[in-house]
Formats: sequence, structure tokens, C-alpha cells
Amino acid sequence: MTLSLNPETQKLLEDQMKKYGYSTPEETVRIALEKLDQEQGEYIEDLDPATQAAIAEGLAQADRGEGRPWEQVREELRARFIDKK
Repeated sequence: MTLSLNPETQKLLEDQMKKYGYSTPEETVRIALEKLDQEQGEYIEDLDPATQAAIAEGLAQADRGEGRPWEQVREELRARFIDKK
């Protein structure tokens, strides 16, 4: 496969090669595509039914306003796991 890049994209590719020490454009593109794939994570359809149900229930609870502020949850987790002595 042959790709044609506009000058702006070509410069971005070259800058990334220099920045991260990649030796070829192919290596740079391959790694970028792998990272993109990792960022996408799992699709909910790929999860087991119990996990899908738990996510659906959590979203429903949030929609009903049953969630708790992150600050509160963070403090509870900190007290339970981090500050525990």
C-alpha cells in the first residue's frame, strides 16, 4: 500500500519520528495505530453479560440522580485503602 501525505501531515510524522526515535515512517504509523487501538478499549458488546448489566444499572442509577460526587467517593477510597495504617 502506498500512502500520499500532505506536507502538514508529513511534517507531523517526521516530528514524531524524531521525538520518539522511530527509525521509519512504517514503524511510527504501526505504533500509532496500536496505541489508537488500545485507547479504544473494549466495546460493551464484547463484555460478558454480567458486566454489561452492571454498567447498564450504573448508568440508570446516574440517570436517576443516585450517583455520588467524585470528591466523596475519592475520600472514602483514600480512607479505606491509602490512609489505612
